[in-house]
Amino acid sequence: MCARRNKSLPASLDKFDDAQVAKITQLLDRFGKDHAEELPFALALVAARLRTSWHLIRLATKAAPSKNAADIAATPYAISVSMVLDRLEDKRATLHLALKNERILVAREILADVYDTEYALRVRIDLLEQSDWGQRLDELMAAIGALVEAEVSRFPENVGHILGSRSLRNHESLAGRMTYWVWKGRDAVSSGVAYCKKMVSGPENSRA
Repeated sequence: MCARRNKSLPASLDKFDDAQVAKITQLLDRFGKDHAEELPFALALVAARLRTSWHLIRLATKAAPSKNAADIAATPYAISVSMVLDRLEDKRATLHLALKNERILVAREILADVYDTEYALRVRIDLLEQSDWGQRLDELMAAIGALVEAEVSRFPENVGHILGSRSLRNHESLAGRMTYWVWKGRDAVSSGVAYCKKMVSGPENSRA
């Protein structure tokens, strides 16, 4: 069944915007009705087409009534967050290998992707620190931080190391902070709209 679903997906998902998320969600919804046990495999097919791996969590955050971790965990696509964390785990192992073989430029690219993914998870999911996802993310980032610290400590303090550069954390730049507030603004609007819809539909549901 996944082979047929594979053919129905776009060859690539370079721009995983709201319209594309809605389209993919419709495909997954139809597939999940009859093949719920195979949904993780279908999500893996989607993940393989994404240019940015953490975008997979948008399937879960868009399906949730709010950005709170508990609400996201209750959606059919909550596993996408765990899959992104699995990807971070793979990145940790790849980073370790790159450092072991002194492939510093490769390590730099891996680390930049790790930081971008961490940032996206913490910004896109509220109350993340109170969830199992948050605990796992903290543990992963601590392990990755230890790898980086061990590498940087090999050099004298007065010698800069590429892995210690602030440029790797793009979200700490002015543009990154502006993006943060744009995301938070959109989240606030979305949550407000969802709350209003719930209030309006409440009486109707109670009469049904």
